[in-house]
Amino acid sequence: MSAKHREIITDIAIYLFVALFMYTAASKFLTVKSFASTLAKSPLIGSYSLFVAWAIPTVEVLISLLLIVPSAKRIGLYASFALMTLFTGYLMYMVFSGVELPCHCGGVISRMTWQQHIWFNLGFVALAITGIKANKK
Repeated sequence: MSAKHREIITDIAIYLFVALFMYTAASKFLTVKSFASTLAKSPLIGSYSLFVAWAIPTVEVLISLLLIVPSAKRIGLYASFALMTLFTGYLMYMVFSGVELPCHCGGVISRMTWQQHIWFNLGFVALAITGIKANKK
C-alpha cells in the first residue's frame, strides 16, 4: 500500500474518532448529573460515579486533541484503541451481569441496544487497529 493510501486511511480513522469522541463528550458534559446518576447504579462504578462522569468526557476530549496534533496522532490512535476496548469490556460485563441500565453515550448511540452498542464499539476497535497499522512508518 502506498504512503498516500496509508495516510488517507489514518486520516479517516482519526476524523471518525474525533467526531465520535467530541459528540459523546459534549452529550455527557451537558447531562453530567444524569450521567453520574446512572453510573452510580453500576456495580463496577458505584460511589465513583461523579468522578467517572467527569473523567470519561474529559478523556474523550483529550484523546481528540491528541488525534488532531500531527506529532501525537499515533499516541491518540493507541489511546482510542484502549478507550474503546475498555468501553467494550464494560458493555460486555453489563450484558453478562444482567444489570439493566440505560446508556448515556449520547444522542443516537444511546438508542442502541447493549448488543448493538458492543458491535458498534468493536467496529471502532477495528478502526483503531486499522489506523495504527496504516500509520506505521
